[in-house]
Amino acid sequence: MIRFSKNKTFIVLLLTLLIFTSGVGCNKIFRRPKEQESKQSQDQKKSPPKILVSLENTTETMIKSIQEVMEKRAEATKEEKPEKQGESNQEKGNQGDKKQEDKSGDKEGDKSEGKEKQEEKKPEEGGGNNQQKQESQGSKETQSKTESLDWKRMQKNVEKLQKSWSDYVNMALKDGASNDLVKGYESQLDILTTKVMEEQEESLLDTANDLYRYYPKFFDLYKHKAPPNIKDMKYHIRKIIIDGEQSQWAETPKSMDDIKQAWDIAKFRMDKPDRDINRRVETAIDSFSRSVKQQNTHLVKLKGNILMDMLEEIK
Repeated sequence: MIRFSKNKTFIVLLLTLLIFTSGVGCNKIFRRPKEQESKQSQDQKKSPPKILVSLENTTETMIKSIQEVMEKRAEATKEEKPEKQGESNQEKGNQGDKKQEDKSGDKEGDKSEGKEKQEEKKPEEGGGNNQQKQESQGSKETQSKTESLDWKRMQKNVEKLQKSWSDYVNMALKDGASNDLVKGYESQLDILTTKVMEEQEESLLDTANDLYRYYPKFFDLYKHKAPPNIKDMKYHIRKIIIDGEQSQWAETPKSMDDIKQAWDIAKFRMDKPDRDINRRVETAIDSFSRSVKQQNTHLVKLKGNILMDMLEEIK
């Protein structure tokens, strides 16, 4: 009996071990990790079409062109302030010198000489004012030339976008883009095109960036190495910078949350994650987030651009 019970116990243990190992094997076969499932679905997709890459690059070019002009204007404004301050101080000094000269002379001589000088200086002063007006007008004209948008170039870009979009739209629908995505992109493209053709500069940067927000969704239809969520992060970073420069901080916390959420998804979807770059990006996100909370426009712009440059390293 004892010998039988020992054998029975051994058989039960053996069967339990077999069931456990077969269960683990089944899990490996039928329950793949999410990373493997994601990798398999990516392998089944085709590479992004060149026309979609062209659409994104053209939009990015427009955004950068607008940003460059705005930065030049900001620099010109900074340079004008000390010049105006210096001119006003010089005028005050000249007025003080004139008062001292008036006090030192004889009263009667000063009156007669003053009348003669006034009669002599009247046309000169008028001419001086005209000269100052011409100079200021000339400086404004030169500034407007150097700091205005190249509208012809912008118009060519929106024409290129419209042409490329008409060639891509059917391909996008065939590749799985939803009707809402297609209609949303087309509507935003039309708004941008109208603004450029009518040379409406107000909120033009916002409009161009709002068009960029659609590209992550289109690129998600295709195979990728760097997840399209990285592009989504770039959109939200730019939005925060734009809102900050306009002192519209109310929406920035939500945009910051969207950046962090997009980054969490991007890390999960990376084919070959670079731990060093990822750590640097996370540090940059935290630093950028602190500046946003402080509502420091200069730091937000600086750290936002640094973060976007880091995102470009993810391939």
